Amino acid sequence: MSESRPNYLLLVDDDPDLLRLLAIRLEAAGYRVETANNGTEALGRASVERPQLVISDMQMPGMDGVALFDALRVQHPLLPVIILTAHGSIPDAVAATQRGVFGYLTKPYEPKALLDLVAQALRLSAGSDHSSDADPSWRSDIVTQNNVMEDLLARAQLVAAGDASVLLLGESGTGKEVLAKAIHRASPRRQGPFVAVNCGAIPENL
Repeated sequence: MSESRPNYLLLVDDDPDLLRLLAIRLEAAGYRVETANNGTEALGRASVERPQLVISDMQMPGMDGVALFDALRVQHPLLPVIILTAHGSIPDAVAATQRGVFGYLTKPYEPKALLDLVAQALRLSAGSDHSSDADPSWRSDIVTQNNVMEDLLARAQLVAAGDASVLLLGESGTGKEVLAKAIHRASPRRQGPFVAVNCGAIPENL
């Protein structure tokens, strides 16, 4: 049986020493880590491979942590971001969490606090295997390496865990029923039947 790949974390900081220390700490905890020295570089890396979590410094030249979060949200709407901030910018970090940033830590941070927050973010991450107790085979009929499709599947996995009704829209042949079946398999109702109804074949008076 093959082992699952470690969670992929993207770290962003313009201080190379702090970036190296953070990377060493997280790699020692078993994570796969990539680093970026600024927001532009981070966006480029995230467009090539979607990370499961981004940890970014707040104060950076050019694009700060909040601006990076806003740009990442366009690429990957459900990607969790943790902000590292100095004490003087705590109000900015709090405001960022109100905008959707997963959380923040003040420098210098406790290693255990960092690892706990990372683990919590990954548990709740739509891109994490821990975000649902469904068998990973729920999405086996959908093969993709496309970032947009991965985010769509992440949203599908999230919505599968709830009781809300879901409306899938698309042209004929785009795979709406395939995705509906995947949502069913990812849901707590996966042991029940999946019933597909061809509405076009139902007479108008019914």
